[in-house]
Amino acid sequence: MIPPPPNPLAGALLRAFEARASAEQIAIRTRHGGREVFTGTRLGTEAGALAETFRTWLGPPPRTLVLALPAGTDFILALLGGMLAGLTLVPVPLPRPGSHSDRFRHIAADSGAAALLCLPVHADAVRAALCLDGSAPCPVATLPLDPARLPAPAPGRPPEGAAPTVVQYTSGSTRLPKGVRVMPENILANAALVARAWGMDETARFVNWLPHYHDMGLMGGILYPLLCGGVSAQMSPLDFIRDPATWIAAIAAERAGFSGGPAFAFSDCLSRIGPEQAAAYDLSCWRRAFIGAEPVPAGLPAAFRARFAPAGLRREAVFACYGMAEMTLFAAGLPGTGDGSGGVAPCGLTPDLAAGLAIVDPETGARRPDGAEGEIWLSGASVGAGYLGPPEHGAGSFGARLDGHPGWLRSGDLGRIEDGALYVTGRIKDVVFCNGRTLSAPEIEWLACGLSPALNPMAAALFMPDPEASGHAVLIAETRTARLPPDAEALARTIRHAVAGEWGLTLDRILFLPRGRLPRTSSGKIRRRAAAELWRAGKWRAGEMAPCLP
Repeated sequence: MIPPPPNPLAGALLRAFEARASAEQIAIRTRHGGREVFTGTRLGTEAGALAETFRTWLGPPPRTLVLALPAGTDFILALLGGMLAGLTLVPVPLPRPGSHSDRFRHIAADSGAAALLCLPVHADAVRAALCLDGSAPCPVATLPLDPARLPAPAPGRPPEGAAPTVVQYTSGSTRLPKGVRVMPENILANAALVARAWGMDETARFVNWLPHYHDMGLMGGILYPLLCGGVSAQMSPLDFIRDPATWIAAIAAERAGFSGGPAFAFSDCLSRIGPEQAAAYDLSCWRRAFIGAEPVPAGLPAAFRARFAPAGLRREAVFACYGMAEMTLFAAGLPGTGDGSGGVAPCGLTPDLAAGLAIVDPETGARRPDGAEGEIWLSGASVGAGYLGPPEHGAGSFGARLDGHPGWLRSGDLGRIEDGALYVTGRIKDVVFCNGRTLSAPEIEWLACGLSPALNPMAAALFMPDPEASGHAVLIAETRTARLPPDAEALARTIRHAVAGEWGLTLDRILFLPRGRLPRTSSGKIRRRAAAELWRAGKWRAGEMAPCLP
């Protein structure tokens, strides 16, 4: 018996289970097309049982639980069980073997987690990552949960205000990720925003292969289909990586109208699925092929439509969208928007979406007119409740004032509004894009330069040589002295291997400079955008300072 829901989101989930009590609600697909089906009754029963165990083990909310689980049944039931119990959940990717980053331990400690949940096969790696720079900040429990053998939870800490449902860690311009406090009301509001913009209702069928710890996969791929009353088929992200055709085949087999992903995923389909294979599918069902999570090159939607038009893919189905974890997920993007003009694809705006979006001069805080570039600011019920920690953590992003009104979110992205669409043209934040993820440049610099005492982690610049080429970057690092490292080529290989292993990011070039050569602000901070502009102009590659290592 499930007790009364602890918040509006838990109540909405219970109603969704009841609405599809005997009908399929979620299907877990295997690599070869097998399906494990969950009706509303099964989800309610199994997630409800986990919720009761969580309440007995962790005590009454507010309590925080880190979910370090692979995509699939275990994650979905733990997610829904935690939500029914009123927990704050922190989904994280499993630590990579041999990881040097303290990101995993930082998240567990920063979130104030009472415990971390994983599978037995991953427990040793998880414990090692938690103890990387000290004692573990919370105990580790493994599934299936045995009430008689659960570890005593860590005390945690009191929440700042109301407890969030999800803490979504995101990489911005800081070395370590910050946790966005996503409230129950934010999730419900953003799900409703997507439903209005895309016509998403109880007839919707989804296919989701996106990582469950990413806002696009977690919110858009798992929770929003549930909340709209539709059906979703869940795939492992690894299946897509092995062969993008498994995604296209799943859409055709599930007769899915909704499915999407980052720009790199659509590019991978073009490079790895030829015209003859593409024409063999029936994609007449696919009405919402959304592209997001990273800048969308202008020609990509049209090229994808052309490749899969013989399979019945509609012209208006493929479109760019824009959002961020601080906005829960979605902010802009409509089917049938067209291809626009310029280097990036447009994200369509309804009056509803346009009301919560403004283009602002980042220096003066004044609105910019249509057609003029500025920082993208967002507002509305989807905006999260700030970052974890003291208010100053979110002072540069949350709570900005526009036209005398508070409550605006500064995205750190640049864009313009033209012909009723948003064009995302660049970014203010020091980030790079890699396979749909936004990565913090300082975090990568810190790890890379920490591999040798000859380098200074506070004096490096990482940037994308081509702003539209996801997954590729250049690293320029200063030495602590006027001399270059004694074996620069070997160090470059070590750095390249570590960065690829940690993030999947390819360093196309690594340049070591003597101390003091990188451009800086008047206060001594590295000017990464200026370094990138010099690189693109050929200044660094001239070899005046140091050899440029391939």
